[in-house]
Amino acid sequence: MPELPDWDLLIAELEQLLDSDARACADRATRALAQSPTDPDVEMRLSYVAALAHHLLAEDTAAMTAAARAEQIARARGEHVWRARALVCRAHVHYDLGDLEDAVDLLGEALALCREADDAAGTASVLNSLGAAYTDMVHFAPQAAQVLTEARRLWLATGEPDLASMALTNLAKMYVVTSGRLAEANPRGALAAGRHALDIARQAVAEADAVGLGRTCIDARLVVIGALMVGSDRDATSRALELTRSMLDRFPTVRQELAYRVVRGRWLVDTGQYDAAVLELCGGLDICDELTRPAERIELLKSLVEAHEGRRETSAALSTLHEVYDLTIQQERAVAERRAVLLSSRMDVERAQRTAQAAILRATALEQSISRLEHESSHDALTGLANRRSLDTALTSWATGHPRGFGCALIDIDHFKRVNDRWSHQAGDRVLTRLAVVLGDAVRASDFAARYGGEEFAVLLDGVDARTGAEACERIRAAVASREWDDLIPGGLITISIGLTLHREGDAVDALLARADAALYEAKHAGRNRVKLAP
Repeated sequence: MPELPDWDLLIAELEQLLDSDARACADRATRALAQSPTDPDVEMRLSYVAALAHHLLAEDTAAMTAAARAEQIARARGEHVWRARALVCRAHVHYDLGDLEDAVDLLGEALALCREADDAAGTASVLNSLGAAYTDMVHFAPQAAQVLTEARRLWLATGEPDLASMALTNLAKMYVVTSGRLAEANPRGALAAGRHALDIARQAVAEADAVGLGRTCIDARLVVIGALMVGSDRDATSRALELTRSMLDRFPTVRQELAYRVVRGRWLVDTGQYDAAVLELCGGLDICDELTRPAERIELLKSLVEAHEGRRETSAALSTLHEVYDLTIQQERAVAERRAVLLSSRMDVERAQRTAQAAILRATALEQSISRLEHESSHDALTGLANRRSLDTALTSWATGHPRGFGCALIDIDHFKRVNDRWSHQAGDRVLTRLAVVLGDAVRASDFAARYGGEEFAVLLDGVDARTGAEACERIRAAVASREWDDLIPGGLITISIGLTLHREGDAVDALLARADAALYEAKHAGRNRVKLAP
């Protein structure tokens, strides 16, 4: 039978290993628990350390199982302090999963236990965690600052300056979050909050570095990066990112690696480095694939949408935005289901209603973003008409399955180069925009108008023959010729030439466009400002 270890010595070693190598700590703690220690106190402490290590590695199920076992033993033994610690560990897992209300409930229970046991250091630890949770709850910013300040005061009073730096880090994070919330409505207030956050975060970095707390050093530097991004200090942000990367390589944890990729991906997007941003954000999504981290995944995806837009990859941006929408709805539904079990008072009901309303607003915003991207991918940005890609799609569809005959007209502005040369390209753009309006007014709802390219437009005329098609084109030509243009090009006149062809069964799209283009050439060759029908 193998000799049992010195449990006290082993647990002390695991606690030291926790900060530097969470993977090794979790593995050793798991092996030790497999030896089935007979002393409940040993099993409780080993389970607690294992829970902490699994949490750092974002192994949520294992962390919850170990923390629940530690709490079960502590409850049976009447150990308020240890029970509170296990509750805090469970709360941290809920917090990382986005279950803020569950996390706050667990922390409130732990806080009551610590105060009952007159445990000042434990109280400070719970208050620190509670402040971090309040930071993510919009209406609890004042409470967040209050409890974090109290946590720091208690830690300093109990001679724990290294832990006090953790409270300082969370306090700085609270001001960064506040700055983000103020950014749109109160830019000056946002900048002030960002500067305050930077001062506090730098102090936290100095304190954490002084005592060699690897994880706290990284957390504090991540907050520094956030504060620098508020102030748009690119060079300082770049240096802070490099330093944090080197520290993560020395003290790796999955949770902090994911947080780093979220913030660096956001910075790369903000600085226009879209290719690098896509790589960084996709790396973060790979980590999310192995974990249950919906909040971080949504943040990564939102930044990835902007990165794809920056690279003009509309299809990829639209696909990613759909994923954001689906994931947001899934998360809201999952949270709503958990909350439904807990709702037992009017306050809970009102809070659920506010959450549901917020979900509707977010869903509406996402739908609007999706609609905007879909419109931009199929319409010309200057004129608002369908673009060439949409025209090609419509032509293919009409040519293969349109129930009635149709005509295809190509339209060109006469002497458009003179407009650009004499009155400027800006004036030319305004002429194109107005012509698109005239064209839209002149065609029927069943017709299809598009910008073909440059100063050329195209119209698909539904259900026309040679006579009605030519009449429709003549109405368009006359509408343009009779329009007032003096406000855009003083003393100038805009006319158009139109080439029309009718679709014949079996026509290829290219052949149809070629005939319309040939007819347009004839109209221009014959003196412009006229309609020509292809033979």
